[in-house]
Amino acid sequence: MTAGEQSSGGRTPGDGLVEAAEVMDRLWSYGGWEVTQTHESLTTYLVEETYELLDAVVAGDATEIREELGDLLLQVLFHSRIAEAAGEFTVDDVAAELVAKLAHRSPHLAADVSGPIDIAEQERAWEARKEAEKQRASCLDGIATSLPSLAFAEKVLGRARKAGLPDQLIPADLTTVEVGDNAEVRLRTAVLTFAERVRRAEESAAAAGVARLTADDWRTHWA
Repeated sequence: MTAGEQSSGGRTPGDGLVEAAEVMDRLWSYGGWEVTQTHESLTTYLVEETYELLDAVVAGDATEIREELGDLLLQVLFHSRIAEAAGEFTVDDVAAELVAKLAHRSPHLAADVSGPIDIAEQERAWEARKEAEKQRASCLDGIATSLPSLAFAEKVLGRARKAGLPDQLIPADLTTVEVGDNAEVRLRTAVLTFAERVRRAEESAAAAGVARLTADDWRTHWA
């Protein structure tokens, strides 16, 4: 073990993560509140902790960021422990899947590259391998529909534009938000309607043998 591999106090990187998982196991073994929880019952906490982390990031407070990251880590451990009890997967499986994903999408890891790498090339490789993994039928597949409406709209528009959809086909109610009269619901409804139309255009193009749509292809199949 080198000095760089060992942190202060004789601890190695990762020791804290192991301890955190062990604490979660101990809490679970008591058969208290923890074992009554489900993935669904924890969703509120997950959302709250995520927003609290975002607030800490905006504030630029390193101490708060560290604390909120810990709270978010607890959610990862908790959900993993629930899954383990159900015989589905463990926290080690979660970590292993992450490692495998990073290794596959980052070819420089497999090549054992040292030193700076080209960021643009790194991003291209990541997106290409991600696309090959997912084999998505639509450019909108994989977007979380439970995102807040504004974030949902930005994600959908970003994906659609990246897939070549011309701006002329984007309705005004997705790019201009009027506050009041339940704006959150109105925007979500507009995004879902737009997303369905994107999918119908993609299906129409696929039926015509078009795999990658150009701007003209989008216009042709939009109706």
